[in-house]
Amino acid sequence: MKKVFILTGLLALNLSLFAQADEQPDSLKNVQLEEVVVSATRAGKNTPMAYSNVSQSDIKKENAAKNIPAILQNIPSLVWFSEDGSGVGNTSMRIRGTDATRINVTLNGMPLNNPESQEVYWVNLPDLSSSLQSIQVQRGVGTSTNGAAAFGASISMKTVGARSEAYGEASTSIGSYNTFSSTIAAGTGILKNGLSLDARYSRNLGDGYIRNGFVNHGNLHVSLSHYTDNQLIKLSYINGRQKTGITWEGISPEDMEKHGRRYNPAGKYKDDAGNTHYYGNETDNYFSHIVQLLFTRELNKYLSLNANLSYNNGFGYYENYRQNRKFSDFGLQPQVVNGTTYSRTDFIRQKLMRNDFYVANLALTYTKNALNWIFGGMYSFYDGDHYGKLPWIKHNQNIQKDYEWYRNVGKKGEFNFFTKVDYQLNEKISLFGDIQYRNINYRFSGIDDDMVNITRDFKYNFFNPKAGVFYRIDNYNNLYASVAVGQREPLRTDLKESIKGGGGEDRIKPEKMIDYELGYRFSNENGVILGVNLYYMDYKNQMVQTGKLNNVGYKLMENVKDSYRTGIELEASVPFINNKFRFDANATLSQNKIKNYTAYFDLYDDNENWNEVYIEKDGNKIRKQTSKELGTTNISYSPDVTGTASLTYQPTSALSFNLLGKYVGKQYLDNTSDDAKSINGYFVSNFSAGYTFNKTPIGKVALQVFVNNLFNKEYIANGWAATEAFEKDGSSVNWIGYYPQATRNYMARVTISF
Repeated sequence: MKKVFILTGLLALNLSLFAQADEQPDSLKNVQLEEVVVSATRAGKNTPMAYSNVSQSDIKKENAAKNIPAILQNIPSLVWFSEDGSGVGNTSMRIRGTDATRINVTLNGMPLNNPESQEVYWVNLPDLSSSLQSIQVQRGVGTSTNGAAAFGASISMKTVGARSEAYGEASTSIGSYNTFSSTIAAGTGILKNGLSLDARYSRNLGDGYIRNGFVNHGNLHVSLSHYTDNQLIKLSYINGRQKTGITWEGISPEDMEKHGRRYNPAGKYKDDAGNTHYYGNETDNYFSHIVQLLFTRELNKYLSLNANLSYNNGFGYYENYRQNRKFSDFGLQPQVVNGTTYSRTDFIRQKLMRNDFYVANLALTYTKNALNWIFGGMYSFYDGDHYGKLPWIKHNQNIQKDYEWYRNVGKKGEFNFFTKVDYQLNEKISLFGDIQYRNINYRFSGIDDDMVNITRDFKYNFFNPKAGVFYRIDNYNNLYASVAVGQREPLRTDLKESIKGGGGEDRIKPEKMIDYELGYRFSNENGVILGVNLYYMDYKNQMVQTGKLNNVGYKLMENVKDSYRTGIELEASVPFINNKFRFDANATLSQNKIKNYTAYFDLYDDNENWNEVYIEKDGNKIRKQTSKELGTTNISYSPDVTGTASLTYQPTSALSFNLLGKYVGKQYLDNTSDDAKSINGYFVSNFSAGYTFNKTPIGKVALQVFVNNLFNKEYIANGWAATEAFEKDGSSVNWIGYYPQATRNYMARVTISF
């Protein structure tokens, strides 16, 4: 916090620089400098890879208290879902079937993925979309970037730049499930001395569709910029505060039938009389501070420099009610209270994390004639504490309040550099080359929540080359082809589970993937855009979801030796009837397979006693498992078909209507291709309408209305599954959890700009 206060003080001190000076910098030059900030991590018009650009106007059309995955729902091959059912709470996405831990995310070229979980938790950055100017989504390995490895996609986000004139904006959204979102923003515009101050504050509240799916979020974004004709310096601060009800457990089929779709068992316990209660503070809490210092300078007409610093500070915790747990689970002795000895009791537990993430990166861009060359490098260091406390114990003789039962520390350093070259061989052919090197040092120390010592060191070195060719057939038609190598290290949770199973680096292996892409694009002056992209992603030791969750909702993973994803992505955008109508559509047809898959299930003695079965191996006591060879199976959470179709009608510049339909095919919840552990495909439609009053006494007023799930479809977008077997008779049992999504719901938004 001291660092945050110091930087805030520096920001306030810099306000004294607002003095009169010469002329205001050129607006076009400002835009060019802003683009340099993200140019090193983005694909260009001749990059031979599949990507989609989302503009600020597109973001605003979809932005009504939703998280980024919901705003990106039109992107090809993307499936999004939320735990709370409404898209306001915990929300995530998959692209080409790959989960969020494999999607690299950068903000102004700086990494956002947590280095240990390798995931961005969008709920920790509520209403970030209101601060964004553009988003680019690259599918597949994509071009080299900073931070976590892009193994299925990468998302490059850029915050809004300074405006030429002073402005103010206020926006309020209200909707179903007591959803309320309010945003206020203001900026000075670029003053004559080149300085600009911009600020935005957002607040999101709501109950969620699922019981206990409430949200209470706040977000502050402040940036101070200084422009000259050839230089941009920007100091940016983002503060996120989130308090969300825990919804990760999902709903079993039995509970859904008994209690309904909106039921959530989180916090359930029984008192001494056998009455059922729900703990009122079953919550996920997180507080984040992100400070970025961005420096961009045109060194000459051919060469530009981008050098940045970033500091991310986070603190968060889960709080749960745990009933009838052993004292020994927390490293405690049985307690004697009023002459009675208790070996089990009820606990309230907190699992906490505190982390600091430091990043420095640099990129040089050289453009002259037919050559565009980029060199980039990054160093990052992550220091994260993980620990657990017990704020309350039902039967307590002498255990201190907030007793800490475990603590471990993760330290992770990464150095990487990349170089990219785009060379225009002639007026038809452009060649692309990209080489990246990553060096990672990662260390655990301490004990985990089950009292197991997980101290271990891990080191990884990855070399990731990429190459491609872009062929311009004529002014309208283009072809491209590329091949790219991606490699990545395991997650913290994967390594922990492997250590506890008696493995480590030998049991959990890094992943490697070779991504082959072949595409065609058509566009003309009438606004017609067509695209076809073929891909084949060939994996070695791919980490795939087992379908099982650990006790805090993390998705457990496993290596599979040989697997692949292959498919065709189709895109179309066609205006008609004097450009008053526009039809946009995309579809992905794919196969996602594991070759020669063997499933492993934990063994218990029988279905009456449920005693875990262990064996001794190399002096270690590990869980005994049974296995089943299944041949070629489908990769979990990877639908064979996804598609989106959208019809927009804009009779005037002020009035617009949009009807959107999205289809997601059947998904298996583990890798066994067992229909009993799957969720059905679904088709869901949304409707929106907007009208803008461009000139009113209070400024520009925009009204929007959203009807989500227009046809009131009862569908499930995500789930989990686990199978456990019994040694006595060889039988097994499945455990399943579903995440139902909201039925028809409404949102209205009014925005005033001046």
